[in-house]
Parts: sequence; structure tokens; C-alpha cells
Amino acid sequence: MLVVTSAARSGIATSMCGGVIRHSTRTISHNHSVHKASGTAGNPTPRELGFRMPGEYEPHAGTWMAFPYDPYLWRDEARPAQQQQVEIARAISQFEPVWMLADPKARMMDILTVYDVARSYFRGISGVEVINMPTNDVWTRDWGPTCVVRDDPVTGEREVAAVHFDFNCYGSPIKMEHGLPPLLPDWSKDRAAGRSLSRQGAAATGAPMRVFECPLHLEGGAVQSDGAGTLLVTEECLLHYSRDPELDSAGIEALLRDYLGAERVVWLWKGMVGDEQGTNGHVDNVAAFAAPGIVLLAWSDDADDPRLREVCARNLAALDRHTDAQGRPLRVIKVPCPHPPLAVRPNEVNALAAEGLAAGYATCMPAGRRLPASYINYYVANGGVVVPQFGGEQVAPIVYCTSHIRAAVMSFILGDARPMAATVLIHQQTLCTRLI
Repeated sequence: MLVVTSAARSGIATSMCGGVIRHSTRTISHNHSVHKASGTAGNPTPRELGFRMPGEYEPHAGTWMAFPYDPYLWRDEARPAQQQQVEIARAISQFEPVWMLADPKARMMDILTVYDVARSYFRGISGVEVINMPTNDVWTRDWGPTCVVRDDPVTGEREVAAVHFDFNCYGSPIKMEHGLPPLLPDWSKDRAAGRSLSRQGAAATGAPMRVFECPLHLEGGAVQSDGAGTLLVTEECLLHYSRDPELDSAGIEALLRDYLGAERVVWLWKGMVGDEQGTNGHVDNVAAFAAPGIVLLAWSDDADDPRLREVCARNLAALDRHTDAQGRPLRVIKVPCPHPPLAVRPNEVNALAAEGLAAGYATCMPAGRRLPASYINYYVANGGVVVPQFGGEQVAPIVYCTSHIRAAVMSFILGDARPMAATVLIHQQTLCTRLI
């Protein structure tokens, strides 16, 4: 079944859903235990305990998102970004519950709290719960926990644990040592929120949840898993000077194996062109598993776009050189990149760019800057796939429908929220919590 909703470039597609908003002032229990695994008998690694990172397409309980509000990060007082976030949440909520984190203390234009603004947006939309939780920005995939699962060897029941990477806002401390401004001056609320999501998971199940602290300075969008022992990463991101410069690829790979239960790590060359100063090349914008052994790859062979062409060709070559953890050759489905490439338009430049730079934020993208737009940055819900669109093209839903058989496809144009920019990264704004 292919379900496509669309709207004019100046607007946003909608998929209406009746009901009333639910809001939460939950008390989050600290019903979890933190482990710093060392691989010893007294402190085994997740891999030694039988945990693995599941695939995107495995059933999960729902989706965590966060509500944007920072005017230095999002243009026009974050209103276009908020509208876009609502549409993404609305689409996902047709398939599974969405929990939208909203800051109860930060204020919009010194009047309403972000939490109150979020509640007003979601009034009348069922399936979305607005939750009090301080955050700096929206990238739950990056600063939230990466879930790992196993079947308990004694009871046979499914156990879910959380792996926390040492999130430091995309290598900001080392970037500052090199004279570069961080993407934002403070990311402490995001770090704390990521830990809180693990406690939320424990509260939802009523059972203690193990939490493993991985020392890598990594983000969730930097790793893709097929759920069967194979990971995808990029050299550009994981070997970036700002992440873990004391480790080489072998050292990083060893930690990924220990904490995510991997048997095979496939290293692609780079992430999407235009993302060099953002995530530094997250893999989830160029490649994703559609199933074990099947990889969707962002693709272009446009002679007029030599940088993108080289990235795609070298990433394909890396996939062709490897097999998965079961020894199978990887089947690659090429997903055409948006054409022509998207760039920041003059009306999309943040009017507060100078003030933001003075406040310690990274330089705002100027007009003409290339955007790392990609159809690969989609989200798999339970029974559905939410795919970005950039102006009416229809290739992406067809590809995803053939790759995710039996799943409906919700695609929509990003319209006035450009650039959520910049990013148009649905995958990194969503974090599935795996309790099923």
C-alpha cells in the first residue's frame, strides 16, 4: 500500500488525526543500573552478555522526539521548524505512539514556555504525548540512548538495555581548541535528557534497565545496524579529528563490537556532501539497511556534481568489498539524491545570525550554502515509513515501498520549514524506544 500526502512548496502536507492531546508531568524513577563494561568476568560487555543493536525495522514501543525553540538555531523564532516537527510527529503517530519532549523552563519570546507552546500545537492530535523535559535541541537520535536487546538466557524473555555514547555535541570541545565555535554553546540539557530517556524506558517496563556507558564520542546517527551483527559507519565521522583522536579505526571498531554486539563493521568513505560542518558525515544520511543484507545507498552519477559523485562511488565500492556478518554479499539499492542539489535561499538565512555568533553558536549557514538533503534520512515506524520530499518528486516513495514491503509510506514536502534546513533529517529527529 502506498499512501502519499503532499502539499505545495510553500506549505506542508497534512494527515489529519482526531483526538485530544495528552500531557505528562511524570516522575521519572531511577530504576536502572549503570555499567562501564571492561570485558572482565565481573563487568562483562554487552556483547559478552548477548546484547545486539537491533535493526531499524524491528518492532518498538514508540518514538521519542523533541520540540525546537532556540531562535539562534532555528529561523523566525523557530516557528517553521515547530510546524515541521508537528507534521513529522503527526505522520509517525498514525503508526505508533510519539512522545514529544518539551522544555518546561525555556520560553518563547519571553512569554510562553516551550512546553505550553508544544501542547498548543498538538491539541487535537491523538497519539502524541507532550512530556516535560529540558532540552537544548531536537536531535534525539544523536544524544539519546542507543538500545540493545537480547533474549534472557534463563527466562527467554526479551531484555532491553541502553548504551550511552559520550555525547559532546559533535566533537565541540576539540573543535573549540582549534578555534571553531561549537554548534551551540551548551548541550548539557541534551546529555541529561538522553540519560532520562533510559529511566523512562525502565519506568515503562517496571523492570530495571541496564545502562552501559560507552567512552566513544559518538552520536546515534553515526551508526546503522542490520540487527544481525553488521554495522555501517563512515570514516569521515568516526575518524574525524574532533571525536576520538587517540583511537584508530581498529580501536573504534573494537568498542563498537563490544557495546553494540557487532560481528562486522563496514566502513563507508563519507557522509552527504554539505554535512562537513554539521555532523561531520553521519552514515544515516547516505546509507541504511532495508533488511539484513540489503542496503539503501544515496546515489548520484551526475558529472556536473563531481564531489557528490565521488562520495557515492566510493561508498558503493566499500559496500561491494564487504559481506555482512553472515558472509553474504551486500545487495545495494541506489536511491537517487535530490536533483538539483538544495541550497539555502536568501529568505531562509537566520536574521539573528550575528547575535547567535556573539552568543557562542556556530556560524549560521549563508545563502547559497549547500544542504545535505537525502531521502535516506527517513524513519521506519511500526508498519510505516516516513520519507522526506523536497519539491514534488515521487521516486523515493516507490523505492521505499519496494524495499519495505507491507509498509505504508508517508511522504511529504518540507515546505516552509526549510531549512529545518539545513537538515531535513527526519531520522536524526526521531528515536525509537525498543520495548517489544
